[in-house]
Amino acid sequence: VVLVRPIPSARATTSSVSRFVARQVSGDFAWRAMPTITEVSGDGTYQHDRRVCIYPSYINAGCSVQQGRRIPKNLACEHPNVMEIKDVLEKSLKLPCETENKSYPRDVWQPGRVRVTLRKEDGTPLAKEFPTKRALMIEIARLVPKHPGRVPGTPEYKKRLVEPIDVLTQFTSQPGQAGAVVAAGAG
Repeated sequence: VVLVRPIPSARATTSSVSRFVARQVSGDFAWRAMPTITEVSGDGTYQHDRRVCIYPSYINAGCSVQQGRRIPKNLACEHPNVMEIKDVLEKSLKLPCETENKSYPRDVWQPGRVRVTLRKEDGTPLAKEFPTKRALMIEIARLVPKHPGRVPGTPEYKKRLVEPIDVLTQFTSQPGQAGAVVAAGAG
C-alpha cells in the first residue's frame, strides 16, 4: 500500500486535493480522508489521535450555524467557556479530557478547545449515554448553565463578581502610584 498525493482530476477539485490522499491498490485508487497524525511509535507506525474536539462555539446559543454552532439553538447554552466545558466533562460526565490553547477558525477571539476521549481503543463508546459527538455536545450544553460559576450564591459565582475597590487597587501594589493616590483620595 503506497500513499501518494493525487493529481487533480475530474473526481477531485483543487480544494479537496489537500484533504484527501489516494491509496494505490492493485492499479486503481481508493480515496479516503487523511488522518491526523500525532506521533510515531517505536516500530515506525503512526499513532492517530482519536479524541474529539469541542470548541465553545459549537454549543453557544449566541452563534449562528455559519459562526460555528453545531446543535439546535433551543438546546444550546449562552456563552460557554472552555473551563466550564472541562469541569462538566470531568466532574459531571466523568470523561477524560484536556484543554488546549487553540482557537476555532471562525471565532479566533475566543481561545481554547477541549479534546475528549469519547471511545476506547476498540471503538466502543466510553459512556453508553454518549455514542456520538453530537449527543455529547447536547449534554454539555444542558449542564453548563448549572455550573457552579454561573449559579448565584455559590463561592465560584462570588469570585466572578468585581467590587469597585478591587478595580481601583488591582493595578497598583505600591503607594505613590497614580492609582494608589486615587484609591487613597477616594477613601
